[in-house]
Amino acid sequence: MDERVRRRMAFIGIVIVGLFGALFTRLWYLQVLETEQFAAAAESNQVRIIITPPTRGRILDRHGVVLADNVRTGVVTYDHSRYSEQHTEAVLTELADLLDVPAARLSQGFADQRTHPLAPKVVATGLDEDGLLRVAERSIAGVEARWDWVRVYPQNEVGAHIVGYVGAMSERQHRELIDDGYLPYERVGRAGIEGLFEAELHGEPGRTKLEVDRQDRVQRILADVPPEPGHDIVLSIDVELQAAAESYLRQGLISARKTVSEDSGFFYPALTGAAVVMDVRNGDVLAMVSHPTYDPTWMVEGLSLAEYRSVFENPYAPGALNNLAVQGTYSPGSVFKPVTALAGLDAGLISPRAAFHDVGYYRIPDARGCTGRCTFFNADRAALGTLDLSGALTRSSDAYFYKVSDDLFWIDGPEQWAIQDMARSLGFGSPTGVQLPFEKSGRVPDGDVKQTLFELSPEAYNPYDEPARWFPGDNINTGIGQGLVAVTPMQLANAYATMANGGTLFSPNIVEAVVSRRAESFGEPVLTFEPRVLDVVDFPGGSAVVREGLSNVTNSRLRGTAAKAFEGYDHAGYPVSGKTGTAQAQGLNAVLRRKKEDTAVFVAWAPSHDPRYAVAVVMEEAGYGGEAAAPVARRILEAVRAYEQRWPEPQIAFSPPQPECPEVPEALRGDPAFLGYVPEGCPWGIQLPRANTPSDADGDGIPDVDQIEGALPANAQRRREALRRNQTRRREALIRAGAGS
Repeated sequence: MDERVRRRMAFIGIVIVGLFGALFTRLWYLQVLETEQFAAAAESNQVRIIITPPTRGRILDRHGVVLADNVRTGVVTYDHSRYSEQHTEAVLTELADLLDVPAARLSQGFADQRTHPLAPKVVATGLDEDGLLRVAERSIAGVEARWDWVRVYPQNEVGAHIVGYVGAMSERQHRELIDDGYLPYERVGRAGIEGLFEAELHGEPGRTKLEVDRQDRVQRILADVPPEPGHDIVLSIDVELQAAAESYLRQGLISARKTVSEDSGFFYPALTGAAVVMDVRNGDVLAMVSHPTYDPTWMVEGLSLAEYRSVFENPYAPGALNNLAVQGTYSPGSVFKPVTALAGLDAGLISPRAAFHDVGYYRIPDARGCTGRCTFFNADRAALGTLDLSGALTRSSDAYFYKVSDDLFWIDGPEQWAIQDMARSLGFGSPTGVQLPFEKSGRVPDGDVKQTLFELSPEAYNPYDEPARWFPGDNINTGIGQGLVAVTPMQLANAYATMANGGTLFSPNIVEAVVSRRAESFGEPVLTFEPRVLDVVDFPGGSAVVREGLSNVTNSRLRGTAAKAFEGYDHAGYPVSGKTGTAQAQGLNAVLRRKKEDTAVFVAWAPSHDPRYAVAVVMEEAGYGGEAAAPVARRILEAVRAYEQRWPEPQIAFSPPQPECPEVPEALRGDPAFLGYVPEGCPWGIQLPRANTPSDADGDGIPDVDQIEGALPANAQRRREALRRNQTRRREALIRAGAGS
């Protein structure tokens, strides 16, 4: 072999060695340096993860009646965001032929304004297995046919504002929930319990890891974690009482619309209202009504913009999506007067039995240097005559409470704000904490609040550029629940429940428990809501007179302001204590373009002697509280009385108050005419031992000479023993009364 051939062979050898060196270097790089990166890439090419949404939990009433449930149905979705308009038209035409429905009906799904823009649109629902198979076999680009769970609301409109509804994710929810395993097309809670308890109701999605080949055919299951169903939510409401209360409120509003206002000469609009029923013993909400209402089923698959506007932007049914029981704020009117009464007692300005001469108005004394409006009139300028605190509440004397509010204004020191302090102690001015979203705080006005409102919104609160400081007239208006006072129906019910039960302020519960539906713990409570005590109010002396005045509001003999509404009512069997309110509304009715009519309010508890339930009814622009709201409350209370027979005894979360037993002249004790006014547990009317006499040194009513052993005849001995037993009972009663007063 010559030299030239050897050189060529050597060159070829060098090239071969170089190629193998490069190959081995590349293999070492791939297998050592980039092992993790390429392993992950390889796995992603071979593994598919399937997310299975869980079954949503149910919502039940206190007896297990289903308010929200799920049904299995076939749905067809189309991801139109990935395709052209021409492709979309062709797809809808093909689907219309397959499903034998008009293409226009399928296209309605694209008008759903409550679906995320990037999420597939639901174009058909309610399909059976044959319908799903026909669509799946075509393999149309962008179209998916699948089984799905659809939310249903068996009670329709009943309890809608409590239950809420599900809808497509908002953009914010889309950003937050996709990372938690939600699928883009899932319906999530958007209001009420559905929204507030979304995490508990949704459950945990399942994940199945599949190994697939290049043609995406499943080779084996690598891992399978089944979905965990969502928990059930058990509410404290009774669905039958809820339905009855909704019906009575709706009928009351309709009746008010047939009544002509004495002020304007027009029919009352009476478009909206709310009602709340709660147990004063533990704070449970038994019914909560807001009108107008809606059917949550409308929201499940979404509404077109035209449908949404026709239902929820109807000026004659305004705010249908708002829960007015916790979101509506109103001037309470005269139902606020017990707050002022308690404040006056606490400040020492009111003597409960002192006479007040109501001449139909109250004038701020000249000595106080009043300028501007100095005279404040009763409703219809009626002169009610001589009243004490009890009568002032029973007959709703504005003049009485004008004077109390004005006197409080002129006190130097913290008592000047006694009305505001008492209102806040009863829960006004802050959310009650009931388990519902978007609850409003209301407003308890004082100097700082007034200045803030004037600065933030002068057009609404100070159109005439008045000084922002707190005037006597501001306190006077506050004392009768007018001016800048704003409360929710939930706050009203809770405050009266506090007065009824003796001072225990609850944070109301509308949810009793969260109950597991998972196999290992099915039916077990995950979370329970015990009675939540916010505060205990120490009512001042004389508060029993406030309760007395409220107990007479339904009494026709004493001319109570709700007497007409309670004619023929069973006062002996189920007496009612309450207060009417007629609150002047400011501004114009946006629809009718005329001055707003009065808001009718009635708040009560029953039975008076053994408080168990509180009811608040607010009817916007419906007229007088005694004529519009009180009849609705009466019917609700009659329903409560009927339904409570099937309710278990609740857990009592407070110590019942001892009756207030004021001093009674000895001459009246034991008088039969007086016994009817004796509160249970008080020693009033019991004949006390007489004063000592020379012949009866121990004052037991038996001559001392007759008490010598053996000196009494048999009948006198029996009389002495009976008297001594009675004396023992009297002493025990006096001891109990002394402990409670």
